[in-house]
Amino acid sequence: MVKHLLVFLVLAFAPATASADVGVVVAGEATMQPQLVRQIEGWLKKHGHTLVAVALPSDAIATLVDCFVIEDEACARGVIEKRGRAQSIVFARVDVQAGGDIEKTVTVTAYWFEKGAKAGSARRFCERCSDATLRTTADDLMASLAKVIPRSNGKVKITSNPIGATCDIDGKAVGSTPFEGDVPEGSHEITVTRERHRTETRTVTVKAGETTDVEVALSVVETSGKPSRTLPIITIGTGAALILTGVVMLAIDEDKGPDEPPEISNTAPLGVGLAIGGALAVGGGMLWYRMTGKTESRPVAAIAHGSAYIGWLGRF
Repeated sequence: MVKHLLVFLVLAFAPATASADVGVVVAGEATMQPQLVRQIEGWLKKHGHTLVAVALPSDAIATLVDCFVIEDEACARGVIEKRGRAQSIVFARVDVQAGGDIEKTVTVTAYWFEKGAKAGSARRFCERCSDATLRTTADDLMASLAKVIPRSNGKVKITSNPIGATCDIDGKAVGSTPFEGDVPEGSHEITVTRERHRTETRTVTVKAGETTDVEVALSVVETSGKPSRTLPIITIGTGAALILTGVVMLAIDEDKGPDEPPEISNTAPLGVGLAIGGALAVGGGMLWYRMTGKTESRPVAAIAHGSAYIGWLGRF
């Protein structure tokens, strides 16, 4: 039985900047192995792993498959530990249940072996399986598998100019620049934001036991458009209301004499104060209103024959 089982071993190289060496072995239904290999390979590359050529010798691959035929995970782990040429090996098996090409149900079982650690495993079913649904199933399987394997950590050091920017790693806020902290090895998206500055995003690959430096220069965002005139108008309106109230209080003022009843009150001082405050508010609001509407403003000075002047040029 085993001798007729076709096995694919991924033979590929990735850039030297990737974070971890991984070999991939796929067994099971021969017609579906090539696509599953491509999906696993693509997922690993996308997440910063290096695909190792010939991660296991051919005889070790046959032994590994035999271990899974008898469902002996300890046997499989022993093969990986003794014969593996990569730090990690992903073994996947694809099986097809009867039902024809359209109605077929595909089962994909995968194990992620990390030397010196317990293996993680996951299984997914692809019903009415097509090329597109198998691709989605494989990506979901690998994402689930990555969550249960032991991960080694590296460090990331983030600096920005100016300092004090907010740092997000993979969408989670971690602090402000300068920042240094531990993150799992692999690919990470780092976002740096600061008020009135353009947001910057970097994708970095962190290696286990190493520090990855991320330096970000933030550029100031130029603002455009006229300032709002809402607050100046409110200020003018408030000042006008104060003036009106002051005038009313002056109008109802009655000087209290020695023989006048206690209901008579002297409202003139308060009325004068309100009117003066209102006038100042109206004046300040009008100046504010004119300043927010200008499109050009600058100081000017000139000296002519027999005269000189200094002033402020603006359009309001």
